[in-house]
Amino acid sequence: MQNDIRIFFTKTGMAKYISHLDLMRCMSRAFKRAQIPLWFTEGFNPHLFMTFARPLSLGQESLCEVVDVRLVGEMTLKEIKTRMNNALPQDITVVSVQKPEHKPAEIAAADYEIRLFCAAPEVLCAHLESAFAATQITVRKKAKQGRKKIEKEIDIKPNVLSFDVAAKETHVLLNIRLTAGDQNNINPTLLINALTADFPSEIDNTQILKTKILLENGEQFC
Repeated sequence: MQNDIRIFFTKTGMAKYISHLDLMRCMSRAFKRAQIPLWFTEGFNPHLFMTFARPLSLGQESLCEVVDVRLVGEMTLKEIKTRMNNALPQDITVVSVQKPEHKPAEIAAADYEIRLFCAAPEVLCAHLESAFAATQITVRKKAKQGRKKIEKEIDIKPNVLSFDVAAKETHVLLNIRLTAGDQNNINPTLLINALTADFPSEIDNTQILKTKILLENGEQFC
C-alpha cells in the first residue's frame, strides 16, 4: 500500500548555503538513516521518489520548504517527524508531516521577510517606497529563443502582489508577497537588485527569509 505524504521543513542558518542538489542528497540520506519505508522508482536505475515544491535559491532561508514522498510501509506521521529530525543536520528541521491537500501546481505566491542592512535605513526606505510607486520595475532576465539564450527586459511590478517597508535602527525591513507560479515565479533577489541598482549608498548585507507559500486565493498551501 502506498501513501503520499508531504513534509514541511525549515532551511535556515548555515543550511542556506546548501544547493538544491546537495539538499536532495541530504534528504535522501536522512530518510535512509531514519529507516522510513519509502517508494523507489522502478527500472534500471531505481531512486527515491521525492518532489520538492518551489525549491529555494542558494543563500536564502525558509520556514516553509516542502518535499513530497511516498510511504510504502506502516508508520505514523508523528514517528516520521521524530525520526527525520533525529537524522537531519543542524538548521534543517521538519515542522510538520501530513497528507497532501493541494497539488504543487496550485502554488501561486510566496511571502518573504527581507532585511537590507545599510548605513542609512531611512534613506533606503524612502528610496524603496519611491521605486514601488513607479509605473514599472524593469529587470533584465535570461530567456531561451530557440537554442539560444538571450537577455530581455521585463516589467516585474505585476508580480509584486503586496509589500510593506519600514526603516529600523540598522536595516530596512521589507515584507513582500511575490508571484510563485509555474510560469511567473519571481526570485526576490532579482527584485531587490532592480530596486537598489541606483541606490547611491552600499547595502552591507541582505537577508531573505521565505515565510509562507500560498494558493491563488491567499490561503496557505498544505
